[in-house]
Amino acid sequence: MAVKIGAMRSVEENGYLSDESDFYGDEVAKHELEEKASTFDVAEWWKCKIPTLMEIAEKNMKTDIVKESVKLYNPYEGRGEARQLSETVDDFLARLPPATTPFSSTIPWIFIANPYRKAPQRKDHDDYSRTGEGPPDERSEWGAFTVTGNRLLQELTQIRHTLEKKKPGKTKAAITREVNADKDRIVKEILDTAKNLHCTTGKWMLFCDEAEVNAVWSVVARATADNDLGIAAKVAPDDGQNRKPRLMCIYTKDFTDMKDVSRVLHKMKDLGLVNNREKPIYYKCDAYTYLELTSANPYNIKASLYSSKDILQAKTEKQLDSFFYKKKKKDEGDWRPLEWE
Repeated sequence: MAVKIGAMRSVEENGYLSDESDFYGDEVAKHELEEKASTFDVAEWWKCKIPTLMEIAEKNMKTDIVKESVKLYNPYEGRGEARQLSETVDDFLARLPPATTPFSSTIPWIFIANPYRKAPQRKDHDDYSRTGEGPPDERSEWGAFTVTGNRLLQELTQIRHTLEKKKPGKTKAAITREVNADKDRIVKEILDTAKNLHCTTGKWMLFCDEAEVNAVWSVVARATADNDLGIAAKVAPDDGQNRKPRLMCIYTKDFTDMKDVSRVLHKMKDLGLVNNREKPIYYKCDAYTYLELTSANPYNIKASLYSSKDILQAKTEKQLDSFFYKKKKKDEGDWRPLEWE
C-alpha cells in the first residue's frame, strides 16, 4: 500500500504517474509493451483494419449526402422511352422491360442516363441524344463533323475510282492494298475531326439472348443510375425476332480517354457482364455510327475501335494509350487507328 499511496501522492503533487508506480506493470510487462510499440506499423494496421458497422454506416451516410447535394440532370427528360428523374430505377424497369416492350417509331431504343453528369450550359448545343446515340458534350458540333466526315469518305471513294481507271487490269485486292495508305490517313482525319469538334462519345456494345435481356439490362441500368458505369446506356426493345441477340450500348464520354474506356469495361467485368475468357465485345465511337460505318461498309474501315480482350489484358496506362493510335513499324512518323483482327 505504501507504494500505491506514494504513487497517488506523486499524481496529486506532480500531475502524472511516477516511473516507480506499478500502474504500468512490472519490468517484464513494460519491456513487452515497449517492444510492441517500437515495431507497430500504423499504415499496415489501417490497411488491414476491418471497419466497424458504425464506420460503414457513417461512410454510406456521407455518400448519400453527397449524392443528394448534386443537381441531377437527365438529357432524356420528357421522353417516354427513357427513365425519368421522377421515377425509381425499379419503376423504370417495370414500365419498359426490354423483353416485352415492342419496338416502334416512338420506342426505337430504351434509354437511361447517368443523372450525375453535369448539365450543359449552352441551350443551343446539338442535342444528338435525340437521334439515338450518347448524350453529347455541350461543345459538340455534330453537324459540322458529319459534313466533314462524309467529305473525307467521298475523297476515299474518289481515290479508289481513280486507281481503278488508271489500272484496269489490277485485281480488287491489289487496288485495296494501294488504297490502304490513303484509307489510314483519312480514318485518322475523321477521328481527329471528331476529337476537335468534341464529338467523342462512344459505346461498349454488349449482346445478350432474349431470355437474359431483362436481367442483364437491370444490372446495366442500376449501375448507370448509380454513376458506376458511363454517361448513359440503351437497349433494343422487342422487334419480334425472338432468336436475334439484343444489343445494349454502354456509353462513355470520350473514345480517346483510354483510362475511362478501360474503367467502364473493368466495371462491366466486375458486374459479371464481360468475361475475358469468352468471346470479346467491341467499342465503337458514335462518329462512325453517324457516318454509317457498319461492319460491311464499302470503305473497308474497321467499324470498331477497341476489343475487350485487348483492353483487359493491358497492364499499364502506356499500353492503354497505345490502343488509340498505333505507329507503323515501317514509318515512325505515320499514325493510324489500331484495327483489331
